[in-house]
Amino acid sequence: MKSTRRSSILMIAFLVGAICLVSLPVYAQSGASLTVDKRTYTPGESITVTFNAPVGLPTNAWVGIIPSSVPHGSEATNDQNDIAYKYLSGKTYGTLVFTAPTKPGSYDLRMNSSDNNGAELTYVSFTVSGGAAPSSASLNLAKYSFAAGESIAVTFTAPGGLATNAWIGIIPSWVAHGSEATNDQYDLAYQYLSGKTSGTFYFNAPTTPGSYDFRMHSTDNNGIELTSVTFTVR
Repeated sequence: MKSTRRSSILMIAFLVGAICLVSLPVYAQSGASLTVDKRTYTPGESITVTFNAPVGLPTNAWVGIIPSSVPHGSEATNDQNDIAYKYLSGKTYGTLVFTAPTKPGSYDLRMNSSDNNGAELTYVSFTVSGGAAPSSASLNLAKYSFAAGESIAVTFTAPGGLATNAWIGIIPSWVAHGSEATNDQYDLAYQYLSGKTSGTFYFNAPTTPGSYDFRMHSTDNNGIELTSVTFTVR
């Protein structure tokens, strides 16, 4: 009788252990890594990060730039403090290109298992120090006063390595400079650079007289403003 009972207990323990192993996330059994091309960047400089991600992550697993002062571990906390992010979209390896924050300091690139109360899987630290936005970013106009609706040719040069959704837009001059997200809320027209580092875009002047800017941005996803030029509509 004791032998049968012992066998039953062992069988139950085995089944419980098997269930626990099966219920563990696949990625908990595998490695995750992030590597940057260097450890110090100037504000607005491109950051190339190489990643290896575990198999089986959801498509909304993501890598983001987080200030190093933010406690590690919680994806939800990282999500509240991220400066920029990109989804892995099911990829288990590859490279991602980010733009360094404008404010000098210590930051991390952190990989997170999901965008829905996930976990931080790994990270790599880097610093932003000195300098200014890339000097190769410029916007130029042949003139600076236009009639309402008049065609405007804006000539640009952009740093290499920007995201394909880096963009130039018309923003009222009263909007505070610096934040791409803020500019995105107020743009009257925009065009993506689509990987171009120089060229000319054509816009129509706003219909309301006033002061406006063309502003270039590093990405359409929580990026930064790189440069601007002001014009008026009479």
